[in-house]
Amino acid sequence: MSGSKAVGIALDDTTLTLRSQIVELLASWARLVVEERQLPAPEDCTVLGLASFLDHHVPWLAEHPAAPDFDHEIAALLYVCSSLRGLAPAARRVSLGACSRLHCTGELYVVIPAAGPGAARSEVVCDNGHALPPQDWLLLARRQQPQSAEGSHG
Repeated sequence: MSGSKAVGIALDDTTLTLRSQIVELLASWARLVVEERQLPAPEDCTVLGLASFLDHHVPWLAEHPAAPDFDHEIAALLYVCSSLRGLAPAARRVSLGACSRLHCTGELYVVIPAAGPGAARSEVVCDNGHALPPQDWLLLARRQQPQSAEGSHG
């Protein structure tokens, strides 16, 4: 039959790639829980199954030393998912000056997402590709403040 439309499911490569990244990320965090808590692996390794497994272990994950990484990776993934669907709010990017990492020549920026439900958290990133962990933000804030008049006599 000449000139007919193709029949079947149209698959979007970007969406499929993102789905693979989601499964990979959730599986890696589930593996951490399984290995460190000596638990059986989740039987359902779909996105929903892995998310449910991790949701059950969030209190433990929140106390884990890697909790900031977990939070950052999940927030970044949510942002990418929202962006793909055209739902990502506009973020502001404010320069903070030279990067504080030793031997880095990049510039630091604070990325402030638009407010709203499910909005990602603010982050400090370098244009050379690394992020400044939240525990170092206060040190950066001190660097940004003008020198105090301590010790000066007037």
